[in-house]
Amino acid sequence: MSLRTASWVAFLALPLAAHAGGRFEPEDGKTLLIVGQERGEIARYWREVGPAGGYMLYTSLPALDGLRGPARGSGCSDSGWMDFGDWAHGYPDTVAQVGLYLVDVTDRVAAGETDAAVVELGRILRKPRKPVFLRIGYECDGPWNHYPPDSYKRAWRRISGILRGRGVGTQAGPVPNVALVWHSAAYATYEGRSLEAWYPGDDAVDWVALSWFPWARAEDEAVAAAARDRVAAFARQHRKPLMIAEAAPKARFEADAPDAWSGWHARVFAWIERNDVKAYSYINQDWNAMPQWTAACGQGDWGDTRVQKPGSAILEPWRKETNGSRWLKQGQRLFRAIGFVPEPR
Repeated sequence: MSLRTASWVAFLALPLAAHAGGRFEPEDGKTLLIVGQERGEIARYWREVGPAGGYMLYTSLPALDGLRGPARGSGCSDSGWMDFGDWAHGYPDTVAQVGLYLVDVTDRVAAGETDAAVVELGRILRKPRKPVFLRIGYECDGPWNHYPPDSYKRAWRRISGILRGRGVGTQAGPVPNVALVWHSAAYATYEGRSLEAWYPGDDAVDWVALSWFPWARAEDEAVAAAARDRVAAFARQHRKPLMIAEAAPKARFEADAPDAWSGWHARVFAWIERNDVKAYSYINQDWNAMPQWTAACGQGDWGDTRVQKPGSAILEPWRKETNGSRWLKQGQRLFRAIGFVPEPR
């Protein structure tokens, strides 16, 4: 047995919660920086701001759009290019963070009707031999997604069982380079249910995550702030590392606004430190350039959240913060920092 193979065997022998709670968790005081969420915008961030540690994108079941090949919607479904292959081949020594959309298909998933697609999902995610954080049915408790909790949990456990090789349906696994992320919207929940209603169980979850966007009304801001604290407490209670899985300041705090740093970014970074958030996924893009997010498609308040947009007042503070010792970025030491050993070829 080679030394490399021996190290991989030793890694597979570790319990699922190899660190305090989740797979690929950095040590305390360290945070993985991830940017998204569109191919061209991610490339511009790398070119104009500097490297991050991860690449964020989306797909869905059973279509696996953006995973089987580059994909872009049309009309009000056009949110730019999703391209897993772009990350796999173009961003060495980084992680991927993938949102898996399950709206209106959880019953089908739970019944095994999409097993073949889940098996294919596992094969695609495994092939690059790099870490992937998979958000199954992201923002699970958000009213806009209207996931029925029981159906959602059954779908989650069907997917996790297949990816983990636990004797559920057709097997794809284990897929050892994938960490499963349970993601709350961190807002008022669907039908006012408790956060726990959507939780599929400690044995099926590696990370807990939340979203952070500003709200126009003070009442909604207060609801979201309280929800974030509840999710952070839930992660601690269940001994899971915490991720901010989606975040952007929307038009209210664009980078050229006088209060962009103090009003939004500084608050987020302070919360990250206070709660020892282990991964931060920032959506660095001009939302106005993508039809899905415009007023014509019922949106319009997302703005341009690029930290490097023309006239930015926050680019240097952003660089100063994210170049600090807390932040994990692209490089040969990244995988070691999150406890990941690549699978031998």
